[in-house]
Amino acid sequence: MDKAGKKYWNDSWAGSQLPQAVDPRRMQIDNWVNRRFDRVFRRLFRKDQVEGLRLLEVGCAKSAWLPYFAREFGFSVAGLDYSPNGCEMSREVLKANGIAPDVVCADLFAPPDSLLGQFDVVVSFGVVEHFDDTAGCLMAVSKFVKPGGLVITNIPNMVGLVGAVQKALNRPVFDIHQPIGSERLRAAHEQAGLSVQECGYFLFTSFGVLARLSMAAWLVEELTGDWSPNQLTSPYINCVARKPGERP
Repeated sequence: MDKAGKKYWNDSWAGSQLPQAVDPRRMQIDNWVNRRFDRVFRRLFRKDQVEGLRLLEVGCAKSAWLPYFAREFGFSVAGLDYSPNGCEMSREVLKANGIAPDVVCADLFAPPDSLLGQFDVVVSFGVVEHFDDTAGCLMAVSKFVKPGGLVITNIPNMVGLVGAVQKALNRPVFDIHQPIGSERLRAAHEQAGLSVQECGYFLFTSFGVLARLSMAAWLVEELTGDWSPNQLTSPYINCVARKPGERP
């Protein structure tokens, strides 16, 4: 069960502004995190190898990432979320970027059969940590992937400073997250029957709601070189895993 609940998410998206699609070419410091994510995805994907393959974003409400994957790599993109407001916003973002809005409003655990086993890549940004049974959630996610396909999972690092700050400043938001470290996330993917390719902390720091302090830290890191991600200060954890089986 989602620790937040459908009403929480639907109310959260109601009346919020549409995001701009992620653009790694925008060099302003407030886009630094997205540009670092872009480095990860360019290491994983080459356009001449993935163009036309199918990518699904699970938990796609208000997604700024679906247009990015379509534009930068040529993926055929689709989204899944159970918030009607979030799904409608994702459709609007895709249409604003000239992309056919293939967004399905359905529960991750009770999706249409037509989505199962249909995707080469499934991504999620901040989804699985909202469920008590992390492995069970990842098992549900893996059902969308073809044999040999990739599952890419990103979650906030709630066992480090990000979690401590969130807990101090906004306990209700902290409470809808499951604090999960890198090793636990890796183990959950393995329990879900996935073969982990890489799993670790991502970026050196971000101070969440303290935007100006975050940007100051990013600027220093940009000027002095990458700092080492770690359990204490890193804001995110990334995991890349493959579903067993031969690719079609």
